[in-house]
Amino acid sequence: MSKEEILGARLGMSEVNNLALTVDVEELFQLLFHPDKRVSDNAAWVMTHLPPEKMQALCSYQQELIDEAMKTDSVTKRRLIMTVLEKQPFREEDIRTDFLDFCLVQIGDPNVPVGVRSLAVKLSYAQCRFYPELLAELRAVLEMMGQEPLSPGARSIRKRILKEISKAGS
Repeated sequence: MSKEEILGARLGMSEVNNLALTVDVEELFQLLFHPDKRVSDNAAWVMTHLPPEKMQALCSYQQELIDEAMKTDSVTKRRLIMTVLEKQPFREEDIRTDFLDFCLVQIGDPNVPVGVRSLAVKLSYAQCRFYPELLAELRAVLEMMGQEPLSPGARSIRKRILKEISKAGS
C-alpha cells in the first residue's frame, strides 16, 4: 500500500507513530499538499510525531510550512502545521512579518480555536523576542486577550508568555 493510500485511511496512533519512523520526509512534505483533505491532514499529523532527526530535516521547509499554515482552509491542518513550526527554531533573520501579523490576528480572534490561538501566542513570541518594539506589541495583544473569557490552557500560555516578555524587558 502506498503512503498516499495509508494517509487516506483512518489512522490510529500506532499507524501515525509507525509512519513517523518510516516515511521519507520529502515524500511526507509533498503529501501535505494533497487535494484529499484526509491525506493532507494526516500528513500534517504524522509530521507532528517525527523523531528529532526527521523533524530537523523539516526545518528546510519552514517557509513553505508557514505559507501553508496561513492559506489552508483546514483548521486541523493549520493547527498541526503550527505545532510543527513551534518545534522549529526561529532566528532573528528568519522573521516574516506576514506570518507574525497572521499569528497576532489569530491571537485576537475569539472565533479561532484555542489550540490555534495558543500556538499563535508561542509562535509570535518566538518571532518577537528579538525586538523590544515587537514584544511591546505582543504584550498589548495578550493584554487585550485577557479581557475575554479564556480556557485554562489559553490563560496558562498567555500568563507564561507575558512572564517571558517581562523577563526579556528587564
